[in-house]
Amino acid sequence: MQLEIFKRNYLFLDVDVKRKEEAMNFIASKADELGISKDKQQTEEDLWNREKEFNTAIDETIAIPHTKSETINFPAVLIIKLKNSIDWGGENIKLIISFLTPKENKENIHLTMLSKISRKLIDEEFKLTLNQSNDANVVYKLIQNALNS
Repeated sequence: MQLEIFKRNYLFLDVDVKRKEEAMNFIASKADELGISKDKQQTEEDLWNREKEFNTAIDETIAIPHTKSETINFPAVLIIKLKNSIDWGGENIKLIISFLTPKENKENIHLTMLSKISRKLIDEEFKLTLNQSNDANVVYKLIQNALNS
């Protein structure tokens, strides 16, 4: 099944944010600009609510903030590579993979997206390339392949 949940313009390289709060605001703003979200403030609040349940840093360099929200129009994955690492609950995060899903979705698409990416993040080569490459084509293909695996 080919998922159109990740598009080229959902990839942001060299993003200059200094704090987790700015990163969450960036995600909600981009979701709003791209038509993924119909309410920037509520999307950001929903991301924070999830974050309060547990820190979404999954290792020392990657965070996966996510939400199932009534404000999300369709499932999407945003990839944000930061210019400098930021503190994310004690980890120095440089790569953000954000999963945005509508609250009501029959297929539990968020679990599918999470598991596909999580499976790939166990692969050290995948993780290394994802962390180190600033080539939009390379990063795009890595994520696209992971989501369609």
